[in-house]
Amino acid sequence: MTISYSMSNEDYHKLPSISASAVKTVAQKSLAHWKYGERKESAAFDLGTAVHTLILEPHMAKMIWCGPETRRGNDWRAKKAAADAEGAILLPEGEYRQARDMAEAVRANAEAAQLLSGDLVCEASIFAHDALYGLDLRCRPDGWRRDIDAIIDVKTTVDASPEGFAKQCANLGYHIQEAFYRRVMAIDGHDIDRFVFIAVEKEPPFACGVYELDWASRDEGVAAVKAALEMIQRAETSGEFSTGYGALQTLQIPRWAFRYSNPNG
Repeated sequence: MTISYSMSNEDYHKLPSISASAVKTVAQKSLAHWKYGERKESAAFDLGTAVHTLILEPHMAKMIWCGPETRRGNDWRAKKAAADAEGAILLPEGEYRQARDMAEAVRANAEAAQLLSGDLVCEASIFAHDALYGLDLRCRPDGWRRDIDAIIDVKTTVDASPEGFAKQCANLGYHIQEAFYRRVMAIDGHDIDRFVFIAVEKEPPFACGVYELDWASRDEGVAAVKAALEMIQRAETSGEFSTGYGALQTLQIPRWAFRYSNPNG
């Protein structure tokens, strides 16, 4: 099996193969943070999943439920149990309205709406064996426009401006994610011509931006993926998943913290 169109998100994340999240963690933190870290879910995760569903799969809106004002009390617990039994996502009333407003803002953007049309496959799970490093890889694109060979990735953000989202791309390794997805798809025989991010802000007016990374950013992502896969390959062989921090070191506080002395004379 190289592609699954029906695998649940829960089952996907249980797999031992290397994901974009693993590669980003190794590239930006360390092998130890990937190997021994724990995947955590939160209320923010539910909101993000709801936004993705309403944007990418509006026909599944019935699986996003509006609950009471807060996540406390017997009313919430009863509705949460019912939602879990149906496989639905329950959100507090305010977050439910927020998710719907964010989705409407994205679909009101002409460029985003066009990208979300056509032969769009959502949440497909793609698997590939990377013979160069001897590693099994996997990815799960938000949206895959098969008719134009494009991946559409929806990101929630506090700042959807070009400058603000560029910073988020760097901080959260979106350039690494893009390079990894392209690699997995290519190994599995799928050419990806475009990788487009749709960024939508979490607060009114729910501003929406549509972006593609430039060549320099993409080259950095490719280099980071290769470096991370090499580190994972070596660690899998040696069994050593360290932070790389090493032994005792001498540190200097950041330059901006020097207020009363000049460390450089």
